[in-house]
Amino acid sequence: MSNELVVEKEDKGYLILAMQDFEYEQAAALAYSIKIHNKDASVAIVTNYMDRIPHHHHDVFDYMIDLPYGSNETTGTNEWQLYWCTPYIHSMVINCSSLVKENHDSAWEYLIDHHDICFFPHSTDFKGNALVNKKLNVLWAEYRFNTVHSNMYYFKHDTDVALAYFKLADVFMQNWREVFAHYFKEQHKPAHYSNDIMHSIINTIVLHDEVLQNKKVIETVNMPITLSDGVIGIWDKWTDRLNVWSSKGAKVKIQNFAMSTNLYYGEQEFLTEEILNEHRDTYRITAKR
Repeated sequence: MSNELVVEKEDKGYLILAMQDFEYEQAAALAYSIKIHNKDASVAIVTNYMDRIPHHHHDVFDYMIDLPYGSNETTGTNEWQLYWCTPYIHSMVINCSSLVKENHDSAWEYLIDHHDICFFPHSTDFKGNALVNKKLNVLWAEYRFNTVHSNMYYFKHDTDVALAYFKLADVFMQNWREVFAHYFKEQHKPAHYSNDIMHSIINTIVLHDEVLQNKKVIETVNMPITLSDGVIGIWDKWTDRLNVWSSKGAKVKIQNFAMSTNLYYGEQEFLTEEILNEHRDTYRITAKR
């Protein structure tokens, strides 16, 4: 594990942005899950308070990196800095409240060969049914924005399109209230920061002529959209409605459905001590093989 300034970049790896104490636990569980299914993967955690990352999680991170330009209070609004601090030529950004349940070798190969930046629009509910994303579709219908899921995406460093994307993200994310007020009518203006909405705006401006989305590369079980689409009825949190099961080998089920691709769970309550410990223990067994 290194927290030194990276001069020569590694070929590829995963970036996890985390700033709050519970996000450090989430980031560790995510890193464990990545390495269980992608044994040689390199994982970097990016944060504003490196000394707050629990020492017993340090071994799973190949890099621990400080945000280079300070930080805003909301974690997602600092995402623009990832371009300038990534230790990788090819980076996969993953929201910390996620788990990886598949091998990504073929995805990496395709992305490196075909894209400078790419988002993955295909999301399902926990049963595997495609999600509509009703909230973002309102924005598409009214404003013709590209609708983007920002929980997981790829970019290649030192490419014109990725540089342009993150330069605009710098300005827009740091001034998100003004950006939302400029682009949306009052009835559509979000009251809180939304990474999906922000990336949808930036995508539309920077990447409108690019083939930036590919449904075949990465699939995600997206529980926040499962909730907002009304798949399980009206609840404040999906964890109030659905049961989660963890078993040996870091297997996870929601109700009776095994998670086998990528899971974006979103809710802080999902990551119990049992789930975290099972991923840590399975990772440590896997690493010895």
